[in-house]
Amino acid sequence: MNRTEADRCYTWDLSSLFASQEAFDEQLKCSEEQLAALCSRKDHISDTIEIYIQFLEDQERFERGLENLYVYAKMCTDVEPTDMQNQQNLAHASNLMQKAQLDLTFVSLELIRHADTIREYLKEERCRDFRYPMEELFRTIPHRLSDEMEQLMSEVQEIASVPDETFQSIRLTFDDVEVDGKKEFLNGATYHEFLRNRNVRVRRQAFEHYFKEYGKLENAFANLLIGNAKGQVLNARTRHFDSALAASLFADGVDVSLYDKILYMGNEKYIHFLHAFFAMKKQVLDIEEFHIYDIALDLEPATDVRYTIDECRTILKKALGVLGDDYIEGIDRAFAERWIDFYPSKEKRTGAYSWGTYDSNPYILMNFTGSYDSLSTLAHELGHSMHSYYSNRHNRPMLANYQIFVAEVASTVNEILLNRYLLDTSTDKAYRRYILSNLMEQFVGTCYRQPMFAQFEKDLHQWIEERRPITSKTITDRCLQLNRQYFGDAVIVDDLQKYGFYYVPHFYYNFYVYKYTLGMAVAISFAKEILQGNAAPYRTFLTKGGSEAPVDELRSAGVDPLSDKVYDDAFTFFAQTMHEFRSLLDQ
Repeated sequence: MNRTEADRCYTWDLSSLFASQEAFDEQLKCSEEQLAALCSRKDHISDTIEIYIQFLEDQERFERGLENLYVYAKMCTDVEPTDMQNQQNLAHASNLMQKAQLDLTFVSLELIRHADTIREYLKEERCRDFRYPMEELFRTIPHRLSDEMEQLMSEVQEIASVPDETFQSIRLTFDDVEVDGKKEFLNGATYHEFLRNRNVRVRRQAFEHYFKEYGKLENAFANLLIGNAKGQVLNARTRHFDSALAASLFADGVDVSLYDKILYMGNEKYIHFLHAFFAMKKQVLDIEEFHIYDIALDLEPATDVRYTIDECRTILKKALGVLGDDYIEGIDRAFAERWIDFYPSKEKRTGAYSWGTYDSNPYILMNFTGSYDSLSTLAHELGHSMHSYYSNRHNRPMLANYQIFVAEVASTVNEILLNRYLLDTSTDKAYRRYILSNLMEQFVGTCYRQPMFAQFEKDLHQWIEERRPITSKTITDRCLQLNRQYFGDAVIVDDLQKYGFYYVPHFYYNFYVYKYTLGMAVAISFAKEILQGNAAPYRTFLTKGGSEAPVDELRSAGVDPLSDKVYDDAFTFFAQTMHEFRSLLDQ
């Protein structure tokens, strides 16, 4: 449909950001002036405590306005990309953001130079809000370089980002897939749909056509992976870290032991549950030779249950009611105040996200179809939005943004609570099996697949740190080995799967995938407590924003991501879900 055809109440209202183009233009001019004023105070940030406080507050005000400009412009282009005013706004906002990043590089360097003076300022109560941000900045001092070297490293990092930028720019073309005698288009989006086709010839052909193209460019992809890892290793060595992995984990305040724990739990201690899952799937689907291109088949066929938007709202209010009356009031506000842009429309971007600023509503973009997936996605994105809602209302701007380390916790908690509610209130066995199968697939993709990926990331960087010779064969051999360990005896891992690491975008930037596993494991721990009537610690977690280190936020809410128990409970949850599914099969 065209966007103008959608009912206005199902489109988002961005007026909490800017009510008019004139308001946007006025903020743009104001932000440009604020940036110039900040730059004029270079070398005098910490002259006195009053000057120091005023600078940080002015910088906070500038960043707040700049974020409003960029988020508004980007969200407008996400739904109406051909509107030239939207494109112009985005160009202006992006340009100012890039200029600010360059012009304000002096700030952290100057603050570090005067760390002793600032530490004295921080002892005063009026500087209380600045303590955590400054502690985080000063924590980097052992890994900071001279001003000249910092400038050089910033330029090196621009070069180091080339592998990721190059990967993003590659557009492979694939041979068509024949379905019912007709040739159909194959690309990254349609590939997974073909893998769910009930015809094995369609699945096999899609798999072969897809990965043979990556095989043709295997040396190029290998060089990009190696180039990215070399950039991370160079940065780590220059900044005096023990490894690239240690450098990456430093930002989250954790060490390699957490990373290794997640790998051990998913790749070793509980791998037998995964092998049992694939064996069960092979049996249920009744496939004698269960190949890797068969694993995407639905364990339980999708039901024909459909939901209206109002029905989704009612279900979510009941499912999430355990989180408190004010949480449900927030969900009501999301609908009444038009936080959500629901329906797909011509040129609107695909997928879903939650986004906003300190001053705006926590908006949600969706492509709602009325399916179970749409209901689940709405629960997921509302989890993000309510996390932002509470964080922004309990913290000033500089302390409101929660880190990526904990970003997927709230969204996953909502999904678990929704699924538990649907299971407890439905008597339809097929529907309940479908819900359980989705839960298991989500867990497999998050808590098993990601640790397998994370092992490869660690291997690749370690090879470079040890100065081993690496070729595409080194990578593809390891890919096959890890995949065969992952799938176990039930699944035939075809040789073309050796190119399977080349199309994973996360491998072209820096150690990220382990955070998916951590987020889901923590969310399962929270959900368990919530369902037992103890939602208070989780509610406190939602208010923390970025006011503490992410590990401290979780620990203060009763979930320690460094403990074995979090992961033991998560993998036990998976085994119990599998048992519940099997029980329904036997009935």
